[in-house]
Amino acid sequence: MYKIIVIIALVLGLNSCERPEKAIQPFDRGGITTTTIPMASNYKFQIFYSLDSNKIVKSVSRMDWDLAFSSSDTPIILTNTGRGIYVAPTNKANLNEVTDTNGLKFYWGQPSLNMDSLAFGKWWIDAPKVFVINMGYDLNGIPLGFIKCKPQLQSDKSLKITWSALENNIEKSIVINKDLQLNFNYVSLLNNKLADIEPPKDKWDLLFTQYVKLLFAPPYPATRNYEVVGAMINPWRIEVGFGFKRPFNEINNTDIPSEFYNHRDVIGFDWKWFDIGTNSYTVNPSMNYILKTSEGFYYKLHFLDFYDTQGVKGFPKFEFSKI
Repeated sequence: MYKIIVIIALVLGLNSCERPEKAIQPFDRGGITTTTIPMASNYKFQIFYSLDSNKIVKSVSRMDWDLAFSSSDTPIILTNTGRGIYVAPTNKANLNEVTDTNGLKFYWGQPSLNMDSLAFGKWWIDAPKVFVINMGYDLNGIPLGFIKCKPQLQSDKSLKITWSALENNIEKSIVINKDLQLNFNYVSLLNNKLADIEPPKDKWDLLFTQYVKLLFAPPYPATRNYEVVGAMINPWRIEVGFGFKRPFNEINNTDIPSEFYNHRDVIGFDWKWFDIGTNSYTVNPSMNYILKTSEGFYYKLHFLDFYDTQGVKGFPKFEFSKI
């Protein structure tokens, strides 16, 4: 009897020395969620969406901002191509030296934000110089004209933009500070004010917007920029892989791909195409996306439609679920 008591005591003592396992909180994968994003027929709205909470976090007009300044260590300037904005560098240091667009080469910024495809280029490397900006067009398609601006990186890593209309030298200036809770910090030069556009970067996953993309255009051996409508990801939270081999309903956790990508337009626009014969968009539901969140969860997602129940375009419909 004594030996049995000793053995029990030893076992209990050894167990008490082990580090307790961390409890893993269960989560409900739930069913399939279907949602529609109301961008409107003229794609007026840029809409931020959260998969976790299944809701629109924020909706803004594409008229509300012109440029955005990255909060990352690389001081990228993002242009609002959803409104048709594009940019030309000059070799001038002063605004009053630039009075027209003669001889200028304009650039669209590509949505991936690769270093070799920025509208403003690596502007922070050289001495400050003037850029000319085509400000795009309003919701009725009316051109908004040109401005000239001079971006300057400040000692505290903020961005100062001095600007005026192309045809005059009435200078204005504004400073954009970095808010590290955001991916980008926005400004409306048209209204000469900072713009509250993007939600905190931990609150959203997808951005539905119109934007410009450089595409190969068969059957012609050339490329050109097209205005397209699609989904951007929040690269701070989301990576994307592809699951095109199996039907959406059959995809499970054994189909998680080995490779994921986090460039902003990895989902993009080509889950649909425009049919010239029917003058309408058709969605390809076999294009299944596997989304990995920063918390380590996985979602499967694919698109179902681009029209609302009244047949109006600009209402992307998709379904998703955790896997």
